Amino acid sequence: MKKLLFNLLLASIITFLFIFVEQAYRIYNDILVFNLNFKTLLEQLLINFLIISILNRKAIFIVYIILSLLVWFQIVHFAYFGTWIFPLEYYLFFTKFKETYDTFRTITEIAIVPTIMIVILIISIYYLLKYSEDRRLKIPYLSFILIAFLIFLPIRVYVKDSKKGNRTSVEYYTLKNTFTTLGYLLGNIIPKKISGHSGLEQPITPTPELISKNPDINIIMIMGESLHRDYMSLYGYNVNTTPFLNSLKNKENFIYKKGISSGVVTDVGIPSFFNIIKRPDGVPQIISTNTCLFKMAKNNGFETYFYSAQAQGQLAQLKSYICTKWIDKYEDGTTIAKEIDTPTRDEFLIDKIDSVSFEKPTFLTLHYRSAHSPFKETYPKEFEVFTKENSNKDTLQNTIEYQNAVYYIDYILSQIVKKIEMKTKRPTFFILTSDHATNLGDKDRNGHGRLDYDSVYQVPFFVYGINNTKNLKDKFSDFPYISHYQMGKVVSYLLGYKQELQYFNKKEDYFVCDSDISGLSGVLKLSFDKDNNQIPTLIE
Repeated sequence: MKKLLFNLLLASIITFLFIFVEQAYRIYNDILVFNLNFKTLLEQLLINFLIISILNRKAIFIVYIILSLLVWFQIVHFAYFGTWIFPLEYYLFFTKFKETYDTFRTITEIAIVPTIMIVILIISIYYLLKYSEDRRLKIPYLSFILIAFLIFLPIRVYVKDSKKGNRTSVEYYTLKNTFTTLGYLLGNIIPKKISGHSGLEQPITPTPELISKNPDINIIMIMGESLHRDYMSLYGYNVNTTPFLNSLKNKENFIYKKGISSGVVTDVGIPSFFNIIKRPDGVPQIISTNTCLFKMAKNNGFETYFYSAQAQGQLAQLKSYICTKWIDKYEDGTTIAKEIDTPTRDEFLIDKIDSVSFEKPTFLTLHYRSAHSPFKETYPKEFEVFTKENSNKDTLQNTIEYQNAVYYIDYILSQIVKKIEMKTKRPTFFILTSDHATNLGDKDRNGHGRLDYDSVYQVPFFVYGINNTKNLKDKFSDFPYISHYQMGKVVSYLLGYKQELQYFNKKEDYFVCDSDISGLSGVLKLSFDKDNNQIPTLIE
């Protein structure tokens, strides 16, 4: 019993050391936040208890060296890329080692702080093990059990075709991210690579040619959540849900098209848009950061901002895909709500505009959420302008609440434009779209996340210029649609990069990805006939 208690004490100390290293870095980093909770504490305590109960002290120390190095790799990776390591990146490390090495040797200074912390960690563990050898409990064959568990992780992924570990999570601790992503790599990606059955990886494209150095403009990128264009009166909906946008539609500097999203969930739509992904698998392109709009903006003289009304926990995986290293200021709804999984109202975005100076050309992204279910909870009481009493008797209550949410978004947009008109005289472009849409009007089919709901990728798009911006109308054809990929090209052009085609909204096949950004959960090809009717075909 005494040795058992000693093992618990020793495991607690080592757990504290690992937690201290990670949480100290989280506090030090601008994107990460302190996130220790009882569950993660208990998980790490159990892991360390099992490790220090192995028979051989040298084996224990080797295990801790490996774990410490894995933590080091994760922290250094985050310092450079702003994300934990994706499953595919382990694969790319070996297949693109020279490229990885050439990159790392130019930025070795970012490894100084993590290296110091990890060296202290390893030395501390060495002496703890050295002076506790005779006092700790030693369990025979435990090492074989731990090895069996590590082997089980990828086998479970392979057998169940599980998606566990296909994405990193900012809220996971480093070792949990490491083992879940390695499990996915070995149980899903590698078998597909070996079998040759994936066939989804797309060639990595370079950054577009820079043709305008430091353009003296502002770009306000307004990215929505679940906004369906067919419920906006701007697009002819028979309920006046967008009076402000209606007032702009005939202006010379206002262009709007029918948007098609690149995905049916937020974690696909937003990363695909901000990395200009045409079709899955775009993860290698995202990892390269060649076409990340925040990086392109930062590298051409723009100050970059990302403000979201979504909660920190809701954006945990998303942050890994938008190259946060090149975002000067990032803030989400948890700033106001004070709870990791609690978002805030979209007025937050109006207030955050006050923190933007606009002294330099600015690339400001505002991520609203009011069209996300449950709709009634996303807008204030005074925006309940549509009710059962003043609506068609066949209109579902859920649809009425969505109409109110859209009406509220229209108000938010009016206030954003009004405030920015007051804050800057620099030519400014407002661009709006949504990560995906949602299914409405059917009591048995609501929400999003499925390719078989054709309504979930019907999103809005507009670009609106103020303060004497150049007219973009000759850059758009008469074709009524535009994809996320093509919208990204619009932003790229405004940021100062080359426009490759005569028109942004070329009539071509569009691609919509299901709930997995790699495309392994399904891909839809959207073609158009001579009358521009959509022809969806599930190709994966």
